[in-house]
Amino acid sequence: MVTLPTRSQQSREWIILALLQLMESTPYSQLSITEIARKAGLARQTFYRNYQDKDDILFDYLCQLYAELWLKVDEPNVLDENMFISLFRMWKEHAPVSLVTNINNRDRKIRQIIFRSLEYVISELVQPDSEAKKPFPLEGLDYYAQRSLSSTLHVLLTEWTLREFRETPEEIGRLAFQLTSSMRALL
Repeated sequence: MVTLPTRSQQSREWIILALLQLMESTPYSQLSITEIARKAGLARQTFYRNYQDKDDILFDYLCQLYAELWLKVDEPNVLDENMFISLFRMWKEHAPVSLVTNINNRDRKIRQIIFRSLEYVISELVQPDSEAKKPFPLEGLDYYAQRSLSSTLHVLLTEWTLREFRETPEEIGRLAFQLTSSMRALL
């Protein structure tokens, strides 16, 4: 039996698609909620039932993108070299052109949302059963290790994008694995 998406799921999908389409011709920082809702064919009220602001849309989209990758990763070695290679391969193959364009335009807000989404997803990988709703309920060195891991991946993803993917996903994935060895050891 086929399961149809709920109205809310469908609205969220339309909003994400509208944002990505609008980003093809308008810089992210110049987009308004009204434009996004209009492009999605929804009322502003429907937008606000699903998202607080446009940053939440992009955050949700990126988390979904990463989640698709993590579903394919074996649990015991979640932070192994293959996971890093897969992350960069997925980014190169699936990051929408509109997102890449905004990164290349050096939109600072985009970079912040990429970092926040990586931070969230890594915290879910490292501590999936955590009851706390904060991105990093860990304390001490574990906290810094997670933040540093997120920061390193964020810088590598955005700089690699700015360099037009000159290195292969395998090369950049291996580099990420090597650079984060001390961070992963603390997790």
